[in-house]
Amino acid sequence: MRTAINVIKLTKPYWPRLLGGIVLGVLVSALTGLIAWAVKPALDDVLVGKRYEYFVFLPFLIVLLFSTKGLLSFFQAYLLSSAGLKLVRETRNTLYHHILRLPVGYFGRESSGVLLSKVMNDVDILNAMISDFLRKFIVEVPTVVFLLGVALYRKWDLALMSLALLPFIAYSTRKFGKGIKKKRKETQKKLSFLTQRIGETIFGARVIKVFNQEEAMEEKFREDNQRYYREFMRVVRLREFTKLAIDVGIGLGIALVLWYGGRQVVNGTITAGVFASVLVAIYMMVSPVKRIGEAYSGMQESRAHLERIQTVLTSEEEERGSVKIDRFRESIRFENVSFIFPGSNVPVLTEVNFEIHAGEVVAIVGRSGVGKSTLVDLIPKFYVPSSGTVTIDGIDIKDIDVRSLRDQIGIVSQDIILFNDTVRENIAFGNPAASEQDIIEAAQMAYADEFIRQLPDRYDTVIGDRGLKLSGGQRQRIAIARAILKNPPILILDEATSSLDSVSESIVQKALDTLMEGRTTIVIAHRLSTIEHADRILIIERGKIEDSGTHAELLSRSATYKELYHVLT
Repeated sequence: MRTAINVIKLTKPYWPRLLGGIVLGVLVSALTGLIAWAVKPALDDVLVGKRYEYFVFLPFLIVLLFSTKGLLSFFQAYLLSSAGLKLVRETRNTLYHHILRLPVGYFGRESSGVLLSKVMNDVDILNAMISDFLRKFIVEVPTVVFLLGVALYRKWDLALMSLALLPFIAYSTRKFGKGIKKKRKETQKKLSFLTQRIGETIFGARVIKVFNQEEAMEEKFREDNQRYYREFMRVVRLREFTKLAIDVGIGLGIALVLWYGGRQVVNGTITAGVFASVLVAIYMMVSPVKRIGEAYSGMQESRAHLERIQTVLTSEEEERGSVKIDRFRESIRFENVSFIFPGSNVPVLTEVNFEIHAGEVVAIVGRSGVGKSTLVDLIPKFYVPSSGTVTIDGIDIKDIDVRSLRDQIGIVSQDIILFNDTVRENIAFGNPAASEQDIIEAAQMAYADEFIRQLPDRYDTVIGDRGLKLSGGQRQRIAIARAILKNPPILILDEATSSLDSVSESIVQKALDTLMEGRTTIVIAHRLSTIEHADRILIIERGKIEDSGTHAELLSRSATYKELYHVLT
């Protein structure tokens, strides 16, 4: 029942097209029955009744009937396919809109492959549901009723003779199959762009959110989705025109059979009328019965796909907040903050208390897996504390509007997220309104301008999926330039040089020093030598702050810090 309600809700905007498809489907079924019914009187009146003057026109009437049926089928299929593809397009847009606004924690619970499958494959079943399964029910059920009535009334006998028409179908399928295959490849290319966009959104969720680029990414997705829709409709037109040609061909074949059979009747070799009518009816009924079975199975399968789509749409969006802040000015405060990942009962953070004043550089150190990254993820509201509060300038971040909150924050992490776009677009991601000069200056400050100018197309060079055409140090400097261009008052550096060699790290560290000037900075460092000049260092141990102080203070009194310093220096 719930599935039926969801289907009705999803298809409501396309009811006029569906109604048109239903009307045309009934007309197609009626014409199918009429064709089978008309065989007997046509033969008996013309041949047995010896009204030979009509015999000349009979083949043309048969061709006209089949051509009309084919045209009605063409428009009916086009209406339903259009409704199905529009439903797919809008459902994907809705899903993408929703995914952009899901909390970061959702992407940790749901694998990217499953999400991609739901958005692409599961949504595609909606098109099949309308343009294939529903169409079969609309057309084939009344067709079987009409044809079964004709056959029972006529007393059928010669069904196997209709197998002679199979060569017509095979020939038409083979002739037009290559054209459909070619167009289908173009459609798949357009679909790959959508898949790529979805993948970038899932992998780059943090970057998109912290730079408040949900709307820009959504617009790009809508444009790619529209291109896919147009290409797929070309496939539909060719596919349905092929079916039209097959119907016309079958009509011509039957006309020839009737013409030849009519000559046999004239010669007294066979009888006509009832047998021919039943033959046509039974032949035309076999395929509809098979398609009804296929449609029923398909509708049952589609229910699972619809349920998978609903699991995404019913997932709660991240808390948006309502209090807007203009500029960070005072402090970030953690008060008795504890955090447990959803579905787990093991605390990651336990009663954490500390304060970072504006302009301070605070480093967070600790062994791997003690909750350092989780702690800083609470600041841009990627996660919400399980208990306690995180405040910015005295305002609980739960109440702060996420766009205005993330406008205050820049992140450079070890897991650099770049997009398959130009260098220019990747740097400007944090500030789309930036001028060319601003972009270049940001690159220069990040020590990236020199290597960018050595790329094939300089700032217009497309850097590949996740920036894989660049080295690790180059990707890192692009990310730093992006953060510089955004110019946020709060900066989070999450092991930003951990995966670099010593030469690249030296260059990137210079860029980071430039980026940190005049900003409130939270640093998670893999080498403690890089944070010796931090204003304060917090030691995290088993989800708690074990100690805090300057480098010199901790080195003199903390056994944990001494151990970390010797291991990580």
